[in-house]
This record gives sequence, structure tokens and C-alpha cells, in this order.
Amino acid sequence: MKAQVTCIIDSRTMRGVSWNLGEGGMQVEASGLHPKEAVQLSFRLPSSGLAVDAVGTVVWGDEKRHGIQFTYMGAQSQQSILEYITEQMEH
Repeated sequence: MKAQVTCIIDSRTMRGVSWNLGEGGMQVEASGLHPKEAVQLSFRLPSSGLAVDAVGTVVWGDEKRHGIQFTYMGAQSQQSILEYITEQMEH
């Protein structure tokens, strides 16, 4: 899943691109993220355009890509991600 992602850490705001999305987290290509940092994420699902807001923790990373594990997400965002994943598996 490629989508523009806004990452906010404290007072820093970065833009990145998502590479993978699952129920528990996502992979993001963005500079300036570091392991164990808490990050606020905002992005839109490609097919529906639905906005998703989540909070997560950077659990791994290299120079370009980082894995972020979701730690909080509203019920509507969770449902939207589940529907998106189900839709992608059917194609």
C-alpha cells in the first residue's frame, strides 16, 4: 500500500510514504524516525480515501524504512484498515 503518511514526533512533522500496512502496524519510508520513538500517524487509505489517525512506536528501522507498531487507534480507523486488508486479499 503506497500512501502519503504524515508523522508527528513531539514538535517535528515529517512526510513519508507507506510500503506495507497490517492490523498491527505499518512500514513507512521517512527520514528522521528513530527506534522507540512514539509517533502520531495520519494517512488516507488508497481505495476508499478514508482518513486514518493512529499512534505507534518505531520498532525497527534502517536508513530509509521503519516499522511502526500501532499502540492506539480509534474504532473507526481500525474498521477501515480491516476492510482495506480484506479487500486487498480478495484481489
